[in-house]
Parts: sequence; C-alpha cells; structure tokens
Amino acid sequence: MIDNTEHENDFEEEDPRILFLESIADGLATLSEASDTPIGVPAVSSIFISGDVDFASDSWMNKLAEVQGWLSLSDDLPLTGGVPFLQALIAEFNLESTDLLAPGTANPPLSLRALERLNERVEKAGRLQVSFLEEFEAKGTSRATSTQSWADAWAEIDAGEEAVTPEPVTAKADLWPIVQYTQRAPNLTPSYQRGDVWANSDRQSLLESILRGVPLPSIILLRTGPSSPHEVVDGKQRLTAILRFVGKHPVAKQKVEEVTFRHSGARFNDQGRLDELGKRNLTDLFNDDYPAFRRAWKALEGYALNATKENEYYFPFKLRTTGDGGLVGRDLEPLRGKYYTQIKAQEIEVAAERTTIESLFESMAQYRIPVIEYTKASQAQIHEVFRLYNKQGVHLNAEELRNAIFHEVELTRATLAAAGDADPNTNVAEISKSLAGIDNLGRLGDALTAYGFGGTRYKRTKVLAWVISVLLHDTKGKDLASTSRNIDDLLKAIQKNKAHPLADSSTLTKLFSQLLHAVEVHSSHDELWSDKFKDGDKGAKWQELQLVGSLVGITMALAASPDDIEDRIEANGDAIRRASEQSVDWERPEKTQTKTQWDYIAKINKNLLELLGIDPAQAADAVRQQFGTSGYESLQQMLIEPNS
Repeated sequence: MIDNTEHENDFEEEDPRILFLESIADGLATLSEASDTPIGVPAVSSIFISGDVDFASDSWMNKLAEVQGWLSLSDDLPLTGGVPFLQALIAEFNLESTDLLAPGTANPPLSLRALERLNERVEKAGRLQVSFLEEFEAKGTSRATSTQSWADAWAEIDAGEEAVTPEPVTAKADLWPIVQYTQRAPNLTPSYQRGDVWANSDRQSLLESILRGVPLPSIILLRTGPSSPHEVVDGKQRLTAILRFVGKHPVAKQKVEEVTFRHSGARFNDQGRLDELGKRNLTDLFNDDYPAFRRAWKALEGYALNATKENEYYFPFKLRTTGDGGLVGRDLEPLRGKYYTQIKAQEIEVAAERTTIESLFESMAQYRIPVIEYTKASQAQIHEVFRLYNKQGVHLNAEELRNAIFHEVELTRATLAAAGDADPNTNVAEISKSLAGIDNLGRLGDALTAYGFGGTRYKRTKVLAWVISVLLHDTKGKDLASTSRNIDDLLKAIQKNKAHPLADSSTLTKLFSQLLHAVEVHSSHDELWSDKFKDGDKGAKWQELQLVGSLVGITMALAASPDDIEDRIEANGDAIRRASEQSVDWERPEKTQTKTQWDYIAKINKNLLELLGIDPAQAADAVRQQFGTSGYESLQQMLIEPNS
C-alpha cells in the first residue's frame, strides 16, 4: 500500500509522486491477474491487489519482480531487492545515478522522472497484456503465435523510444477538398512506401465513409519541388482507394491510354457499342461510362475485366451492394453496387452541403480531408511525426518507420525490394539500382514467404534486415542493442558516412547476390534443421532467432568456401541435424531478452560454421574482404559466460 501516515517523508496529496505511485500499484496488480502468459513469462505465485504494493517498505520491489516478465525488460531485475534492484531499474530506463535518491529522502528512493518512466512501462505492459489475452483467449490463436505478436508489439514500442533532436519543423496543417488530391495525383510509390495491402472491402468502406461525410485521418505529404508531385508519406492506402474510385489513378490512366492508342480506330456510340459513326473512344468511355468501358474492353482485348485484372490495372471499383457500410436512406441507398461514373449526378448531403457526387470529388466542396504538408523536412522530422502518430493510434510498426526514415539509404531500398515488399508495379531497378541484373531475385522473397513470413507490414523485410545487420554491422566493441536498434544503427552509420562500404552500389549487388544464394542453399536443405526450429504442430513457420542464426551461418560459409558448400553439407549434414535437435546451445532460451537472444544467435552461428568444417574467424575475414565490414566479432562478444 502507499504510506499516508504523517512523517517527514510523507507527500502532499497534490504531489505528482502520489499519482504515479497509485497508478503503478494499480498497474502491477492488474498484471498479476492474468491466468495465461506468453511463452517465457512466468505466472505469478499469487494474485495481489494494489493495496499489497507497499511503497513505504521494500516489499513493492517483490511485487514488481513477480510481474516483470510482462514488462519485457532487457534483463531480469534481481530478486534480492534493495539497492541492486534499484540500480538495475535505473539502468533499464537509461537514467542517471542521480535518479536514485539518497536513503531517507523519499519512499521509494526514486526521482520523479524515474517514477514516470516506470509508470509508462507498466501502462504499456497493461495494454499489451490485454492484446495478448484477446488474441490467445478470445481469438483462439496458439500461444506461440500470440507470444510472437506480443513480442513484436514490444519491439515496435522500443524502436520508437529514441528521442529525436528538436528541430524547427517546416510544415503546415490544412484541410483540402478531395479535388486537391486528385487533380494532380501525388507520388504514391516513393521507395519507402509499401505496396497496396487493402482488400476491396477496405476500399469500399472508405468511400462509403466519405459519401456519408465521415471525417478521415490526416494525409501526410512531402512537397518535393514546385513542379513535381508531392510524395505520400502516410495515407497511401486511402489516396489509392479514392483515386481508383474516381478513375484517376496514374497507373490506370496510363493503361487506358496505351490500350486506346492500340485501338485508335475504334469508335463507340452513346450506348458504348462499337460504331463507325460513334464519337467516343475507349478513354471517353473510361471517364464517362465505366460499365460500357468494361464491355468495350472485352470486345477489343478479347477478355473480360475481372477483379484481379482491375486490381492489377488500378481500375475503378463499385460500392457495396448492401447497407453494411452505411449506404442507407433516400440519398445513399441508390448508390449501392454502382461505379462512380454511374452516380456522378446523384445529389447527396455531405458536410452540411447539398451537392452532387461529382462536385464532392471534383470541385471545391465543403467536405475536406486534413493534410500535414511538409514543405521542407529532414529524415529526423519525418521520424518524429511518425513516432507521434504511432503513439496516437496510427500504429505504424518498426519496419514501416524504418523504410520511411532511411529511404534515402540504398541498402534500405534494396532490402525492401529484395524481400518482395516493395510496390509490385515499380521496377526493382528503379527502387534500387544495385539490384539491377540479379537473376531470379524474386526467389529471395519467395523463400522468406515459405519460411512463414508473410508480405504484410514488412515481415519479410524485417527478417532480411535482421540477417544483414547481424552479418555486417560492426559495433566497434559496443554491445548489440535490441534488434530494431541494431538495424537502425547500421543504417545510421551508412547515412552519416558516404564512404561506408555498404553505401557502394556494386558492394550491395554482391551482397544481395550472396544472400540469394544463401537462402537457396538454406531452404533447399530442410533436412538439416530440427522441427523445433519452427512454430506450430506442423512446423510450418520458422522461428526468427533460429532462422537468423542459421542463415547468417550459411551466408558466412558461402563467403569462406563457395565452391564446396554442397560437399560440406553432404559430409556434415547428420551432425548439423543432431546439433539442432540435441545440442544445449541450440535449445531456444525460454525467455528471449536482448542478451539471451544475441547469445543464442551467436552460438548457432559459430557452431554451424564449425560443424561445416569452416574456421569462423576466417569466414568473418572473408565477409569483411567481400563487403568491407563484418558483424561476427560484435555478435560473438554477446556470448554469455556460463556460471562457474
């Protein structure tokens, strides 16, 4: 409980410390109540209430230690309590020694800043506990999958913790009518943007919301020049849906132009039928009568436009045929199941204005979409706005942030494209010149998918970036940070140093050619790896730590001994299989904190090379000679010394 008796260390009721202590006590008690926990998070010995968290003595430390697994700390807090516990807590939050107060100064002897940090961590743990329990209990997801989602959520939070140096922001917030977005379509595919991931129902829902006058979240744009289109920093899916609906998506317009030119002699009458005396061409039908355009397309091209083709060409889509999206009432019900060209003249009331649907989308209507327009922005400023939006519920994950912040770094773009997560309508060489000419590059993304990492939210990019950072990031003697921070630190080093080996395009060409080769070798020898390396009863999805450790090992082996790798695998395959099934070093740690994670990857990496008959130090030298840098020594320094 919180001590409120009168003594010299008592706090006034308005003291913010009281509020923090009450919040922390409530949060710890809530964390103790969960009947199910993620893998590696021990259940508490007994549930406690907030009144049991006594800050007037050291007993509160015992309660915190009981639930610390939910806090996903980088290292365990000592169970002994006392000064070592407090020092470990201060170190966990990267605070100063002065944040640990002198004995007798206050109960507990933590600064206001330290209490605030602890309260923030407990609050975040509470939110993620709810998410875990919803996924595991309510949705019936497996414990392994729910645990991975929980761990990924913590990784995203930790990746966004880094403070950005304050800079004046050259940006403005405004409200734009839809026409301002459509009359000059922005660049929807800057290299840091992901592909189109919305389903048709998502697009329909957005348009139905607009037609009902529902306000939309802000679009974030970057002005790139007086005559060049804005880049879409955030809001690509929304803008893509709007542009497709009204028939103004750049890809669609180009496709229609090409086919119209190919059939330049074709003319159509008012009913959209081929007619030598007709006055309309295919483009006219596209703009004015999309159903007629679809009929004309089949007549000219010899095949019907199905949903797959329309998605590929970014052609318009129709609204839903039901009222599930809110198309109800006298004005909106007639819009169901219709294309934009069919309803342009229909009158509706939006934003307290009676207007036609055509005016809503193509004139200065009262309905507006908020926009944040950066007129001049550094990467740090874009990072900051992403971080703030993430905290406020937009939920961009670490990979989406990274691909926006470091899109100017060639390695970022190359990783995104090689993993198969870039926009499929953009040529790989346009995203990253270093990938031009690499044959069968698509197999790399296919293999990552086969490992069980899907194309949503840059999962494949994350795994590939993780492998690259472990393989090549030299920390110069510093301990490896979290996964996300280690990747970011490598990209920062390249960003700051134009002479960095990985800033060279030819080096990156060699790197991704080697990674492709390594993935092909690794994935084609499934007999080497224990089923324990994979999640689920059927072993369908690789666990990340095992994949990273073994894939980095194969890549290093190829660098050191490229000509006889298959012979080495054939000769030593049984030993590798036994190690993956029986070796203590290859047994995944129950609790994967930052230190145990790196220790585990380091052991698999080193042991695999030795089992293949390759000296790890020589393999690291071979990597350094080929790519100018090696992360092997940095990884191996993370090995945890066994207890004596």
